[in-house]
Amino acid sequence: MAGLSTYNQGMRRVSADVGYAILQAKVQGYLTNTNVTSATTAQDLIDAVNAAVVSPGAESLSQRMSIAKAIAIGKALGDLSDARVAAATSAEDLALTYTWVSDDPRASITGHLGVNLVP
Repeated sequence: MAGLSTYNQGMRRVSADVGYAILQAKVQGYLTNTNVTSATTAQDLIDAVNAAVVSPGAESLSQRMSIAKAIAIGKALGDLSDARVAAATSAEDLALTYTWVSDDPRASITGHLGVNLVP
């Protein structure tokens, strides 16, 4: 199941942005699959993002804050409920299984990472 099926079109876009942020976090080193599998809540993911030491050149305070904000939005939406976070097996699984980013074929086929910042 992707993001919650009760979402209207606008909420599906917000959910997709949450998924893109998770994919970006994985690529840039803010989240690892180990972080995701050991997390039991969205706050655990936010803590991992805030504590991450990323490689030189990948560090961006605005990107770190945007990813943390997107995870908080995902929690508020219900995409990143405690049960969903605890069940995730990787960052890709969390994004592609539990958010509407799965509705965009570019995310899983080409690795498209969506927008850079969540408004």
